[in-house]
Amino acid sequence: MPHRMKPTVRLAALGVAIALAAACTGSGGGSSDRPTPATTTPAGSPVAAVTGPPGAALYHYANTGLDATIQFEGDTGTLTIQNGTGHELAAPGFYILDARDGTRIKGTVRDPAPVPDGETQEFTVSFKGLEDKNIGLVVLMIGSDNYGAFAPQ
Repeated sequence: MPHRMKPTVRLAALGVAIALAAACTGSGGGSSDRPTPATTTPAGSPVAAVTGPPGAALYHYANTGLDATIQFEGDTGTLTIQNGTGHELAAPGFYILDARDGTRIKGTVRDPAPVPDGETQEFTVSFKGLEDKNIGLVVLMIGSDNYGAFAPQ
C-alpha cells in the first residue's frame, strides 16, 4: 500500500507547482507579454539598456567585448559597433530574414570600415523589399564571418 504524503510535503509540492505554472504563463508580475531577449556578456558585466525613438525597429547584439545596435526607421537606419574585444574588427555587415518565408534580404552598410579595438563607430545602413513588421531576424556580419542574430528590443 502506498504511503500517504504528509501535509508539509503536500504544501511544498503545491508551492512548487504554482511557481512553475506562474513561470510558464508569464504571470510573474512582469509588465510585458514579450519575452526578454537573452544576451551573452562576461560574468559580472552590466548589460546597458538599449532604447530608440518611438516607431523605430531596434535590435541589440552583445558578446564578450562586442556590443552592437542596429536601428531601422523604415528601410534605413544606423548600426553602432562598440569594440572592446582586444583586436580590430573587420568591416561590419548584416542581412535580414523575412519572417513570412525566410527569404534572405541583403543589408547595405554605407562606407563600411574596420573598427579598431576600444573604439565605437556608427554606420548608415539600408535594405530593400521588406516592411519593418516582416523583419524576422537580423544577423550581424563582421567581415565574412556570421556573428549571429541581434535580439529585438
